[in-house]
Amino acid sequence: MEPAAGSPTPTPLDDATGVPMTPALEAETERLLSQRTRDIAFSPEMIRAYRKKDWPQRSKIARAWMVWVALISMTFVPISQLLAPDALRLTAAISGLLVPALHGCAYLVWRRPRSAFVEGASLLLLMIGVMLAYGTLAVAAGGSDYERFLVCIMYVSTIAIVVFNVDYVWALALMVCSTSIFFAFEVFNPAIDIKEAIGTSVFFAMGIFAATIARKTQAILAKKAFLLSLRNQYRSAALTEANRQLEILATRDPLTGLGNRRSATDLIERLWHDPTVPKRSIAFIMADIDQFKRLNDTAGHAAGDACIREVARTIESAVRLEQDAVFRYGGEEFLIVLTHASADLAWAMAQRIRCAVEALAIVNPGIHPADGSAGRITISLGIAFAQDGAAPEIVAKWADDALYDAKRSGRNAVFFASAHALADAADRVQPAAAQAG
Repeated sequence: MEPAAGSPTPTPLDDATGVPMTPALEAETERLLSQRTRDIAFSPEMIRAYRKKDWPQRSKIARAWMVWVALISMTFVPISQLLAPDALRLTAAISGLLVPALHGCAYLVWRRPRSAFVEGASLLLLMIGVMLAYGTLAVAAGGSDYERFLVCIMYVSTIAIVVFNVDYVWALALMVCSTSIFFAFEVFNPAIDIKEAIGTSVFFAMGIFAATIARKTQAILAKKAFLLSLRNQYRSAALTEANRQLEILATRDPLTGLGNRRSATDLIERLWHDPTVPKRSIAFIMADIDQFKRLNDTAGHAAGDACIREVARTIESAVRLEQDAVFRYGGEEFLIVLTHASADLAWAMAQRIRCAVEALAIVNPGIHPADGSAGRITISLGIAFAQDGAAPEIVAKWADDALYDAKRSGRNAVFFASAHALADAADRVQPAAAQAG
């Protein structure tokens, strides 16, 4: 059974992107999404959030690239027996050892989150090392293999720019370094003249520049997708919170924080259909503040509200946690639902509530000494136990009848509803007997 009452605990944002939202991020998200896509520029806080969210995918792609390129490089060693048999030893040293070692070092860098500088610099140094290594191999192979190796390293650099999600400045740096290294080796290629070297370098530079622009566009679109994801996240969280507040308003009494009559009905319905809770162990205690109208009329509604809140807290503190529930059933009327209770337990709890409310010593200026009262707020209570075949409404009626017996006896009292229950049971038996006759 849920606790009788209490302040709702804020639910953490259920975060689809894994990014904790702040008001600053929300405001920046709305501002950036209102601009043109190409004008998106993140603040340092947004960059940190984006990189944190993007790290798992970014690192997996980078490390997968490094593993496969290292494997392909080692596979190239036996192939070089056919392409460049004279440079087999150098090919084995470069393709079989040096290039995999370079990728292994870069792999270690990308195993955990690093700064943007470290990520970009590691990629740049890796590709420069690979290009210089294969450029050296091209010079050693000579002939037609010279140009073939140079084209391969430009191809690998172009793919690296597209695959690696690093800042645009590092993509530009890789483009410049790749083009420069390619041009330097082309100039010293004995098979072509300077004009052809320049033309080939410009051709490949245009291609790698196009790849760089594509990488930039891809990064901008990824950032926009991230912004849309953030907006969906906090809007969904706001909607969830609004629905939660509506649910609270629908099931909680705003004055006391206790469950209202609707939530009482829902709980009782569940108990009545729960086979693990014996019916005869369910008790209703109906409680009503004595002469509350006089307090309201003389001291005002503010004093009346304060009295109801204090009495509600007192009742709530008197019940068993997670076994019993307290509800504000009407204006100054409360319902306490007990489970797995005995008659002695219900009686003791009702007496504890009565004494605790009396001990509050809340002055009721509407009560005069001639009324036979000390002029303090008191409470009357009626107890009824569920019976097999009796609907919840009948049990509530029994408790209410017992409550008014307590009122008629002079108030500030506790009454059992056994007489009312027996009378109703007899009323149910008589029609059945008449039908049988």
